[in-house]
Formats: sequence, structure tokens, C-alpha cells
Amino acid sequence: MTEPLATVSDVTFADGTSADVELYLTPTPAVESAVFAAMVFVRDAAGSFALVHSVRRQEWGSPGGWREGSESVRDNATREVAEETGIRLDGAALSPVGYERFVRQAGSGLWRPGQDVLQAFRADLTDTAPALRPALDDTSAHEWVSWAEFEARCGHLFWWPLAAAVFG
Repeated sequence: MTEPLATVSDVTFADGTSADVELYLTPTPAVESAVFAAMVFVRDAAGSFALVHSVRRQEWGSPGGWREGSESVRDNATREVAEETGIRLDGAALSPVGYERFVRQAGSGLWRPGQDVLQAFRADLTDTAPALRPALDDTSAHEWVSWAEFEARCGHLFWWPLAAAVFG
């Protein structure tokens, strides 16, 4: 197994669960059966990033969320981007950049041993700032932001070292 890029201890989530989170920087996707969710760093042709504000977590971040049923990890990622931004991506255009592994410390958590990985992808668009039109109401705001603004809004979050390693 690859060594983690970083380990962030005692992260508390919106449901009260806490975990240590290991961040891995790797172009090799995680084992599909271990992945419970996916997120995508979406960057446009001008270098701006699509950010969404999560209603549940009350914070800004890249589009992403839980796998549904038997969908593949790439299908999970493209569905979440479409639901949260309106952008339709081809799963083949996603590049794996790493993953987050959650080691539960307290609470029941929404992940379980053996299925405790969130896969991170990047998607580089060929157009500039396409309209963001979410299909669901699980996000309350949607914006294209510069790298500096991305860092200002998300640099304090546990997953930031992964974004910084990919784009910083």
C-alpha cells in the first residue's frame, strides 16, 4: 500500500461521527468495492474551480457524494457532478488523483469497515465557466472560483492537503 500524503486526526462530521482520515495522492484508483463515495475537482479552461455549498455539511467543497445501489465509482462521480452543478461529464474523462480512507473513532458513521474510501478525481473542462445549474436542493450555492478563492474557502478542511498536492 502507498504511504499516505497526510493523516488528519479526529475529524468530526455533520452526523457527529469522528474519524482519522488518511489522504492518498495516487493516479491509481482505489479498489472499487472499498469505495462508498466520490468527489471531483472540476476545473475549467481558465483554471477556475467549480465549488458547491453543501446544505448538510454547511461548507464549501467540490461536487461529490455517496454511491447509490450498484453504480460504478465513475458513474457515482459523474452523477454527483451533474446533480450538484448541472455539468455532464463523460466518466472516461475523469482522472483519479487520490482517495481518502476513513478510520472511525466514534459514532456509527455512514461508512463501514471494508467500504471506507472516498475516491477523488479531477475533470478538466475545455470550456470556460459553464453555467452551474444543480438538479437537486442538497447544495445551496454554486460558483466558479480562482485557486486563491478555493483555498480561502476550503483550505481549513481535512481534505485540503490532497487538493493542494494535485493543483498547488
